[in-house]
Amino acid sequence: MAQFNIHFFKEKNRKIDLEQLIVFFENIEGYKVQMDEASVRILFTHPRLNYKVKYLITPKSQVPDIYRLNPKFLDLNFHLEVPILTPNYVAEQIFDTAKKIADKFDFAIYNEMFEDVLTFKMDIVLKVFSMLKNAYIEKNPMILNDYFYLNTDRLNAIYRYLDDFQELQKYYQDLDTYVPKYHFLSTNNKKLGLGIEWREQTMTLFPIYTDYIFYHIDHQIKVYDANDVFELIEKYLIDVPGFIKGTKVIPKKVCKKVHKLIKKAKLKELDDQFKRAELRYLIDL
Repeated sequence: MAQFNIHFFKEKNRKIDLEQLIVFFENIEGYKVQMDEASVRILFTHPRLNYKVKYLITPKSQVPDIYRLNPKFLDLNFHLEVPILTPNYVAEQIFDTAKKIADKFDFAIYNEMFEDVLTFKMDIVLKVFSMLKNAYIEKNPMILNDYFYLNTDRLNAIYRYLDDFQELQKYYQDLDTYVPKYHFLSTNNKKLGLGIEWREQTMTLFPIYTDYIFYHIDHQIKVYDANDVFELIEKYLIDVPGFIKGTKVIPKKVCKKVHKLIKKAKLKELDDQFKRAELRYLIDL
């Protein structure tokens, strides 16, 4: 897969305080440092979303057309490689770390799409990354056969929920409220659907963009269209404080009433055939 590269430069000298750089990475969750005679490799695996990137310090420059760049900036032979199909939500977190590095160590940056070396400006980096990702997909349309396309706002919300899932669980544990995982499902028409499980008589959190609800009742699992469920119970739900708008939860005082409504309504059960989809095949443009 193609990579998006950020090369690090420094004005008038090539000095990297390697010891301090390693300390910087070791203090961030998900980073691991490997070293040998050929290179220094700083590998990152997102601790909750499992996307991977790497920083490399190499013996020789990896910058194309380096001689056309402003000579006052010297290449540090240090660069970041981000797979071009990385979702924007994850890419923003990775670039945020890269910006902190640039700010802390007075590094400038360069990418092949820049006119020259420049100070780290997040809006420019994100714009160029998105532009190159879109161009890569346009040139390689067949890759979309394996992916599910979502708009950026929707995918950002999904990843935010997954990223904060453990914190939400901790918060609601004392409130006896169930925080469900998303089930990523491929439907009959090869579109992505998001399902959650909901057990009878339980206070439950409903993440945004839920499509299907697997309702556990009387030792059965009934599959409902989430829109049908929410139309029935929405007025009893409350917002999750300080979280994504549209994420709802059942408060204790109405829990029994809500479940009585579900039971009485006799909602239409779905018989769709689902296949499990993988998180790594979600993509935004």
